[in-house]
Amino acid sequence: MKFSTLLLAAALFTAPGTAFADGPKIGPNGGQRADAGPYHVEVVLKGNDVVLYVTDGADKPVDVTGAKAEATVLANKQTQKVALEPAGANALKGQANLGGAHDSVKVVTALTMPGQKPVQARFEMGHAGH
Repeated sequence: MKFSTLLLAAALFTAPGTAFADGPKIGPNGGQRADAGPYHVEVVLKGNDVVLYVTDGADKPVDVTGAKAEATVLANKQTQKVALEPAGANALKGQANLGGAHDSVKVVTALTMPGQKPVQARFEMGHAGH
């Protein structure tokens, strides 16, 4: 067996493990989840509410007291900047004008935890905030 064949086989066997190393992309609140620096963030759109949940790398809730966040929402061919304020535990919340349509909504969040640099995450929503 050639060395290159062994390398290819090794790459194929290790790829699935690394592809799913970060877990599911749907968060515990039913929204999309993404990495944002050292955090996992989840965006949920419900009505006109934009809610950002923050967890650590082990998916444990992170206290967002003193955190600042902003969501840039592209919906109905309009871009909106939405300030997200701490709303208890690990959630930050704001209001957007989504017009009831949550399909094809794009969201970019910028989260600044106290004493840290801002981190971003990007989401492309399908149906009902997922």
